[in-house]
Amino acid sequence: MSEQNVNMPEARERIAKIVEDTDSLPSLPTIVMKLIDVVNSAESSAEDAAELIEKDPALTTKMIRLANSAFYGIPRSISSVTSAVVVLGFNTIRSLVLSASVAKIFEGKHSLDMDRFWKHSVVTAMASKIIVRHLMSVRMMDPESAFCAGVLHDIGKLIFSQYMADDYATVCDYAKEHKVPLIEAENKCLGFNHAEMGKILADRWSLPLDLEYTIVHHHGPENADKVSHLANIIHLADIISHDVGCNLWDDEVRVQESAQCRAELKIGDADFEKIMSNIENSLDKSQEFLAILK
Repeated sequence: MSEQNVNMPEARERIAKIVEDTDSLPSLPTIVMKLIDVVNSAESSAEDAAELIEKDPALTTKMIRLANSAFYGIPRSISSVTSAVVVLGFNTIRSLVLSASVAKIFEGKHSLDMDRFWKHSVVTAMASKIIVRHLMSVRMMDPESAFCAGVLHDIGKLIFSQYMADDYATVCDYAKEHKVPLIEAENKCLGFNHAEMGKILADRWSLPLDLEYTIVHHHGPENADKVSHLANIIHLADIISHDVGCNLWDDEVRVQESAQCRAELKIGDADFEKIMSNIENSLDKSQEFLAILK
C-alpha cells in the first residue's frame, strides 16, 4: 500500500459526520436501556428484571440457555427467567443482554471477520473474569462487571467495520502490510481510533461509567483516572486474548503491554503463569457463550 493511500480525506469526513450527528448511530433497544436501569438500582428485584426480559422472546431463550449451560455450571435445571436472574445475578444478566443486543444491532455487512471479532471479545471477557477472581484476595471487584467490559471493549471497531466498511478494510490492510497494531493504523489513516469511537457510542447508549472507561482506556489504562484497576484488567485481558491466538486475522500485531499494568494490579510472574493456565484451560467454554450470543 503506497503512502498516498494512507491519507483518507473522504473517510475522515465520514467520521466527522458521525461525530457531529450521533443520531446516525444505532440506539440500544428500549428494553435493554430499562434493564440496565433496573440492574443498577438497589431497589430492583429479580422479578423486576425478569418481567422486562420476558417481553423479549429472544432474550428469554438466551437467558434460559445460558443459565443451563456448562459456561456457568449451575448444578440444577433452570426453567424460569426469574430463577435465572436469581442464580446468575444482575451483572451476569447485564453482560448477556448487552452482548446479545450489540451482536443483533451490528448484524449485516462488515469489513471485519465477525466470528473472529466476537471470539476475541468473549475470550477477553473470560480472561478479565479470571484475572478478577485471581485478585479477589487483594481487591474486591465484580467478575461479571469485568466480563461485560471485556465483551464490549472493542465496540468502536463495529462502527468502523459496518458504517465505513471499505475504508476500514483499507485501514486493516495498512495494519497488515506495515505490521502495526490496528489502533495505530486507525490513527494514521483515519485520524480517529476505535477507542474514541467507542466513547461516542457509550455516551449515546448512556452506558455505566465502568463500561465507558474500559472502552475508552483499554489501550492506555494509565490515562484512566476512574475505575483504573478495571481498565488495567481489560488491557491485560485484551493482550492475553491476542497472545492465545484470538486475533482479527492471522499474525495480527497487538499493542505493547502498558509498562505499569501488572504492577498496578500486583500481578507477579507466578500469578501471571496461574492466570494464563486458567485462561488456556477455559478457552473451550468460550464457544458455548458465543453460540448463545448469536
